[in-house]
Amino acid sequence: MSNNYQPEIKIAIANCSGRSNIGQMSLEIAKRVDKALPYANINCLPAIFPKLKPAEKFEEADAIVVIDGCKEACVLETIKLGGFEPALRIAPDEDYGVEKTPGLDFDQKVMEEIAADVIEKVKHLAQQLLEVKKQKLNSQG
Repeated sequence: MSNNYQPEIKIAIANCSGRSNIGQMSLEIAKRVDKALPYANINCLPAIFPKLKPAEKFEEADAIVVIDGCKEACVLETIKLGGFEPALRIAPDEDYGVEKTPGLDFDQKVMEEIAADVIEKVKHLAQQLLEVKKQKLNSQG
């Protein structure tokens, strides 16, 4: 094995898309993470259940990132019902103080600031995952 070998990582993103400002903000943040990081991909939330073939995307992931809309934690609870545990959970109201309001509109500037922070958090998680994989590879050979 070459010393330049870089193990691949896969991070599954599960996000809210509810009918509130922060539900829609969570969806947009997830899209920004997906576009910015090739190893982090949005996955269909109902697909976490084993009878659905796309559950493999969650099973194959090295980590799951949950971007909940609010303190109700629907995404987190759904992930747990599917038998998964996220490595990272983010909610705009709890983590960034965004007030939940009805409707689809949200503050674009606030979303961009949160998205940039979430991207950095996911990069940090990816780095941790890579280090663990490298350690395992080194211990095997």
